[in-house]
Amino acid sequence: MNLPSNKNDFPSPVSEPVVASFTRSSRFATAGQFVTVVLIWSLTPLAAVWTVHEIHWAWGLFIRFSLAIPVALVCQAYFKIKVPLHPQALLSYAAGALGLFTSMTFCYMGASKVPSAIISIIYGIAPFVSGLLATCIFKSEKLSFYQCTGLMMGMLGLYFALGLSSQNIRLNHLGIALEVIAMMLYVLSAFAVRGVAANIHPISQMTGATLISWLGYCALLPFFSSEMPSDLPSLQTNVALIYSALFSSVLAMIFYYQLLNTVNPTTLMLITIMTPVLATLWGTWLNHETLGADLILGLFLICVGLSLYSYSIRINASSK
Repeated sequence: MNLPSNKNDFPSPVSEPVVASFTRSSRFATAGQFVTVVLIWSLTPLAAVWTVHEIHWAWGLFIRFSLAIPVALVCQAYFKIKVPLHPQALLSYAAGALGLFTSMTFCYMGASKVPSAIISIIYGIAPFVSGLLATCIFKSEKLSFYQCTGLMMGMLGLYFALGLSSQNIRLNHLGIALEVIAMMLYVLSAFAVRGVAANIHPISQMTGATLISWLGYCALLPFFSSEMPSDLPSLQTNVALIYSALFSSVLAMIFYYQLLNTVNPTTLMLITIMTPVLATLWGTWLNHETLGADLILGLFLICVGLSLYSYSIRINASSK
């Protein structure tokens, strides 16, 4: 924002209350979007666990995206935004589908094998993996001392959170591997969308990627026709499906893309720090998951590591 250069650039006393009121309302809206994204994403792993408890993961995802598409199209119509169909846009949607179709497939496959808290914690280390890929593979940035320290603390935290330091805690190794693959695909999708650089409106990007993902599940379902639900799911599963479709797939993504343009990267990193903590509490309270000392210690170390990582981002941003 440019500072006023002369007295004529300053607002008149009559307009000041209007400007102040608009600023306050904008801040309230941003704060509301931030809190909403944190709450939605912290409950999303639990919704995945509840979904696959009764429904096969392929059918659960098909139903989720089938419900999400009409909501996404309503958002397109309400905001009067078109879905571009030029080749670069289609490539961008395909890149986004990498983080929806493939990542969600592995996530839901593993959701029946590990607690929701572990899912959230594994996704919580995504910034570390993104930083490593940007440094070692794409050569687009260099990790600072704080980032390296945060990375090591995060990996140590994951070691404790997964119970690798104790012989008394035994998690499903296949489930953990599936969730790690899901997280990696999610990170790669972000790099892919950024690499395409189609400059598409976030809502259009969300709608296009959702449509392509839905087509992918349509092609996948014939292989799991024997797993088609024969009975009406329970209320808990129905709530999980509707929640995932309306809130996780659409509302949270719209708000998150809006936050990308309104808050600084350090503030945005707080979402990653807060989400695993809340997800662990939701899983313990609503799903009766075990909250052990190793999990608490691991979660604490990951949060400290993410804080150091975001501190480095803030320093780099202020120095530019």
